[in-house]
Amino acid sequence: MRFLLYATVVAVIATYVGVKAWDQWAPEPTAADGLEEFLEPWYEAVEDRADQPATVVFVGDSISEGVMLPAPVHKNRMVGLLQTQLRDALDVDGGAGFMPPYYGDNVGSDDTVRTGVPMVEQTFGQWGLGMRSLSMPGGSELTYPDQEASTVRVWYGQMALLGGQGKVFVDGVDITAEGTLSNGDPSGETLSSAGEENASALSWTSPELSGSSHVVQVKSVVPGTSFVHTGVEFFDGDETSGIHVVDGSHSGATASHFASDRAVAGHWEEVAAHDPDLIVVNLGTNAEPDFPTSLRKLVDEAMAAAPKARILLVDGYEPGTWTTPMWQVIRKARKDVAADHPGRVAVFDLASLWPVLAKDGTSNDGLMMEDAGPVHPNVEGNKRMAQIYAELLTPPGN
Repeated sequence: MRFLLYATVVAVIATYVGVKAWDQWAPEPTAADGLEEFLEPWYEAVEDRADQPATVVFVGDSISEGVMLPAPVHKNRMVGLLQTQLRDALDVDGGAGFMPPYYGDNVGSDDTVRTGVPMVEQTFGQWGLGMRSLSMPGGSELTYPDQEASTVRVWYGQMALLGGQGKVFVDGVDITAEGTLSNGDPSGETLSSAGEENASALSWTSPELSGSSHVVQVKSVVPGTSFVHTGVEFFDGDETSGIHVVDGSHSGATASHFASDRAVAGHWEEVAAHDPDLIVVNLGTNAEPDFPTSLRKLVDEAMAAAPKARILLVDGYEPGTWTTPMWQVIRKARKDVAADHPGRVAVFDLASLWPVLAKDGTSNDGLMMEDAGPVHPNVEGNKRMAQIYAELLTPPGN
């Protein structure tokens, strides 16, 4: 009997030690757990980055675009931080990438500076990634912050009525005629926003730039008309290679915005022009009448615009302004849409990697901007979110 008791004790101890040893050596759960197979095409694109760009486009609202962040804004927003972290993890160089002409955040500052004749923000209009475009009357100028760049790409659109002409200046010199248009033709003296019908996703690419750091200005030059400008991409040796994280979000957006006819004619045409390997969609925070229907339409448009891309729907944290039953409707819609498109669409559980947000802000771990009713990540929140996505999107073993 005593022998059996000793044997039982030894067995229990051995089992306990074995479990503890397994706990010690078992791999920690990662953001990509359960999504490794789904993300394999993205990982392959990253591994092939020396031969062609690996591009991910973020489509979302203020949580993805970022709000009320300090300058330089493009470096402090989640998308910019993520691009830097991915490149650092994989030892990849590159330019700042895509910068919009303005942010949908009406409270915070923009990276660009406007001078001359006042411009009009075409918010949720027909042109631009995230449905952000500037209508630039003749005599207006938009200046981007100084950037390291070997080439730059200026994005613009056309409209059937009162379309104007634009010019590109680099370091104060007009180089418009030296560039190449998106159709492969050499540029003329101006870029034209005048056309028989509206058109999106037009671009002009500069010749190789001498030196390293450059200031890009876009100018509208014909009085009584407007040049439609939608952003600039800054490349630094990575025009046809590297890792690109593209901001296609807009503060205040709903799924219905991105499912609209305007988005189909503009935003999704712009997404197609960037030829992404992955599209990350984080929407649902801003209330709308029929989120499930809008999300289905949005996903259909995303798959059509980017046939090789996989679509990752973000199951985000419950905002402090929502009730849990209402938020469960949003969560279910994401899972239902993903279930309808196995292999092309999946859900990423961001909420499990974020603190559960108390309505009074007492459990936000210092990551949120608001004390009560927390919705928006602050500076630290943008950093944390970038870290989560970097962990998700970095191929295993790197």
